[in-house]
Amino acid sequence: MAPITFVCCIESGWLEVQTLRMIESLRRWGGAYASCPVYAVTPRFGPPISKNTRIQLEQLQVQYISFSNQHKYSWNKFLNKLMALKAVEEIAETEFISWLDSDLLVVNEPSEFMMKEDFSFVACPADKLSNETSGADDPNDPYWRQICKCLDIDIEALPWVKSEPQHSPMRFCFNSGVFVYRRSTNFAQHYLDTFTQLCDCQVMSKKTGIFFNDQVALGLTVAKMGIRWDTLSYSHNFAIGTCVPEPWYDNTHIQTAKIIHYHDSMWHWFWDTFYKSVNDSHPQVGEWLAMIGPMKSQAPMPSRVMKKTLDYFRKQQELAFCKHCQSY
Repeated sequence: MAPITFVCCIESGWLEVQTLRMIESLRRWGGAYASCPVYAVTPRFGPPISKNTRIQLEQLQVQYISFSNQHKYSWNKFLNKLMALKAVEEIAETEFISWLDSDLLVVNEPSEFMMKEDFSFVACPADKLSNETSGADDPNDPYWRQICKCLDIDIEALPWVKSEPQHSPMRFCFNSGVFVYRRSTNFAQHYLDTFTQLCDCQVMSKKTGIFFNDQVALGLTVAKMGIRWDTLSYSHNFAIGTCVPEPWYDNTHIQTAKIIHYHDSMWHWFWDTFYKSVNDSHPQVGEWLAMIGPMKSQAPMPSRVMKKTLDYFRKQQELAFCKHCQSY
């Protein structure tokens, strides 16, 4: 039996293109994980994915699930991740489940996905560029103290990890773009509960608002559950894009990458830099990128109009919610 079930989200528009590229890269360069089960999930109301996307998902042997969740925070796009995981966790048959963001490229076998015996969670520490905290003197620490209070967590009992790639000590926080957990822990439900409780607290970061709630909730879920955890090396969540300092993705460093978290790099404004970096370090992947080119949304106009309308109303719901939040 395949060791891991992979889960990702897909929606009409640019996410269709991203998700298909991510899954194809897994099938091409995932090594021992290339043939593992993959579920692509649309967990909220919206325009349907295209017929061509459905055909490509079938060709890539991907199971597609679509439903409209009734969660009170369904306007929050990051809730999609948790709802997708919960849905797949109920039907998966593998020992482990892995979440994969759509803006990823698998460029070599992610060998660290198979965690040590008796461990139940593994992810790459966050990069200390947003709302993470390095301790009591950190400007972000008041936010962390408040959310830990809301979640009934002793902040001083949180483990410490080293940010990637800076290797600076910080309180327990993982990048939520890639992680693996043991299915028997029912992690998805615990993760959803923590995320919901975090939103219920109506607390947000002065630096990032509620944008990283899913990421903050990830490590705090692990801490609340008390499960054994380990870290992925930076090679399994290697960042590149306009939000990433250039020295982080020079040729020497990107050669180590197994999974590239490319953020906005596949759009035309960063494509040349991205392509050169990948082609120089992973020429087989570069050859494939040269064939597919920069990303373009191929959704039909009615779907684009519908999605834009939904995005507008969901943004209004988010703004209304944030008005009631206290910033720290």
